[in-house]
Amino acid sequence: MFTISKQVVDWDGNLYIIKRILKESTIPEDVVQEYKDYIGADIVLKKNGMYYFSQKIDEAQLVEEEVKLDQSTES
Repeated sequence: MFTISKQVVDWDGNLYIIKRILKESTIPEDVVQEYKDYIGADIVLKKNGMYYFSQKIDEAQLVEEEVKLDQSTES
């Protein structure tokens, strides 16, 4: 068995999963957008010479309300 860990960052009130981290020197700036689209990232954050290709974590939404059992059908 193995564990997959994910880095999560809080930026501007939203949570993001870090999909890839690359040094600025390893990827030309004009290719960053294309690479972001290629790996399915939503946003690219840049800090201390690093690109953080990230995907926003959407808030959970209620899909269906809880169904209450009719007391007459309980045994």
